[in-house]
Amino acid sequence: MDQSVGDGEWASSAPNLMKNLSILLPDQVELAKILLNEGQGHLFHHWKRPGINDERKKSFFDQVRILNGSYPGGLLSYIRNSISLLADSKAGKNPYDSFVPSVPSGEVVTFGDDNFLMLEKIGIEEARRATFVLVAGGLGERLEYKGIKVIFCSNTYNSQNRRNHPVHFIYLFTQRTNTSF
Repeated sequence: MDQSVGDGEWASSAPNLMKNLSILLPDQVELAKILLNEGQGHLFHHWKRPGINDERKKSFFDQVRILNGSYPGGLLSYIRNSISLLADSKAGKNPYDSFVPSVPSGEVVTFGDDNFLMLEKIGIEEARRATFVLVAGGLGERLEYKGIKVIFCSNTYNSQNRRNHPVHFIYLFTQRTNTSF
């Protein structure tokens, strides 16, 4: 048995995990230790004895490994931050309370004048590096609609839906800027 597993006494608070230590790789054992030290033993309550769903158990740790490597500060920071955010949410704290919305300064331009044409030229050059994201926004269940909301009509005159409108704009934009998708 690997040294990192030891006698497994450290896992005594999670008996189902303790029974499965022999199937885990050393780095998975280290992740399990972090989870237990941070009060996450409930994640192992449903685990069956070794030989049952072993691939799912290993897959779980594959996901935890990815989280540990990709979240700033790793798994420990993720757990502590989530606990703090949940406590704030339970207490009714709004993380945006200190933010005050304001109208940004801008400039009024007249369509077609020299200033407009100059700004349009700058905008087209800058927009070549833009990225467009069309967020689906979920389903329309509350509206008793069975599809995604971007399919709703946004223009009843010609039945153009919300999905086609931005896609058409992006298409026209690429034509104007001589860029491609």
